Amino acid sequence: MRHEAPNGPAYISGVSQVIVGRGVAAPPYMKLLADAARDAVTDAGLEPSAIDGLVLSSSIPQPFVCNPAELAEYLGLGTAYAVMAPYGGRPGTDVINIARSAIDAGLASNVLVLSADNFATTLGLEGAIELYMDSFDKTYERPFGPLIPTAFAMMAARHMHDYGTTPEQLAAPAVTIRRHGLLNPDTEVRGKLTVASVVEDVVVSTPLTRSMLALISTGGAQGFVVTGQPRGDRAVEVKGYGEAAAFFSLTQADNVVRFAHITTAAQRAVAQAGITLDDVDFVEFYDPATIVPLVLLEDIGFCAKGEAGAFVADGMTDLGGKLPMNTHGGTLAFRHPGMGAALDSVIEAVAQLRGEAGARQVEGAEIGLVHGQGSWLANNGFLILGRAR
Repeated sequence: MRHEAPNGPAYISGVSQVIVGRGVAAPPYMKLLADAARDAVTDAGLEPSAIDGLVLSSSIPQPFVCNPAELAEYLGLGTAYAVMAPYGGRPGTDVINIARSAIDAGLASNVLVLSADNFATTLGLEGAIELYMDSFDKTYERPFGPLIPTAFAMMAARHMHDYGTTPEQLAAPAVTIRRHGLLNPDTEVRGKLTVASVVEDVVVSTPLTRSMLALISTGGAQGFVVTGQPRGDRAVEVKGYGEAAAFFSLTQADNVVRFAHITTAAQRAVAQAGITLDDVDFVEFYDPATIVPLVLLEDIGFCAKGEAGAFVADGMTDLGGKLPMNTHGGTLAFRHPGMGAALDSVIEAVAQLRGEAGARQVEGAEIGLVHGQGSWLANNGFLILGRAR
């Protein structure tokens, strides 16, 4: 099956990121959205009246609290195409492609994309954990009492069994990503990690320790203006997108360390962008646990199966390495505000391609790959972004 590119290009012309801070209560949901909208439109150099499309990424704790038409009315957009990407099992990066598709279909020309969560503020830490536990299959998984990390611990244990991956190699992504995160002035973590400190940390779900798992943040928001024409000289081109799903519950997966649909989704994005993997200058992966970047590196094709642990441990994903990874710190070392975690990665990719990432800048960055996932790697979306010519 062929997956052709849209008829015309699309660009991310404006971005915004609402930072709350670790342990600080997040503002109300609508305020988060309004602040992200205002800043993204300003960053694009547009007037609010120029926006004629809206894509709303639904919240995790409040999945249908706001209809996109209601939000368009609240923001004073007037006549606008409006759509919601519903919560549940989606990769998060899909909203950028939805905006691009609306432009390609002639439904809008300047689309505002918004995501906000006041995750732990709304639910509390225990409530957030319980919500994710409810995501497990009620027949084959939930009766056995899995924690949030259990699915990823299964992947890690199997990867160790099949390929000889060591605890030290499982620790390597945490060390690398923490190093990058500490260069981000908005990170919610403090202090360097070592391989030994990660391995020796408290075990949460064997073989994963606390330092191998994502943060849980109080909230945050992201905003984008996706346009049919580049606005200003800082626009970033949306070059390709690929998405594929193969199951919802992990118990229904054919394999828990080898995912053919990840390969398919990545290949679709790369082919649509008209590039090869060798052209990618950096990657921003959704990283709820350290095993996930290892699986992604292998199944996308950056290294052979079973070799990702050594690939990361040898410094290949460091800043200055062959393939810098999660340069903003990801969910392991920046924040995890909820549904928008993958969109934080899109914002980082835009900063890199604009040359505005400061101390964490990838030298000469021209092509970036961004990953989002839903439901334990069940559904994966890959964006290829490039410096606009």
